[in-house]
Amino acid sequence: MDRLKHYGKFVFVETIDAKIRQSKKDPATVQAAEAEILEKHLSDVDHLVLLDERGKAFTSMQFADQLRKLQNRSLRHVMFVIGGPYGFSESIRERADAFMSFGPMTFSHQMIRAFAAEQIYRAHTILKGEPYHHE
Repeated sequence: MDRLKHYGKFVFVETIDAKIRQSKKDPATVQAAEAEILEKHLSDVDHLVLLDERGKAFTSMQFADQLRKLQNRSLRHVMFVIGGPYGFSESIRERADAFMSFGPMTFSHQMIRAFAAEQIYRAHTILKGEPYHHE
């Protein structure tokens, strides 16, 4: 993730886990608790992208084009958020500007974190015409 700093300000934030004290966690309760935690980080976000299995999947070139369009809008704060085990609450989904998927398979948060950082880095190298990406 340090490589991303070459292209602009990049901050990785890991929120605290929603502490739900139930033997069987109700998905809506977990989503609501996660939304409450996430809301605290959204006040200055110009464009919110939810990484969600129901989102749009892009090739690396298409994602680079999406990132270019965001840059052309001169947005100051674009945030990519990885969903919790039950996905996003409706309140967060309504706040989102875009939904993005890495495919229909389910991955751990650790893997999605790495995939997202890699694709954001790759998109920047594509936009700069650097030799990292090969078509």
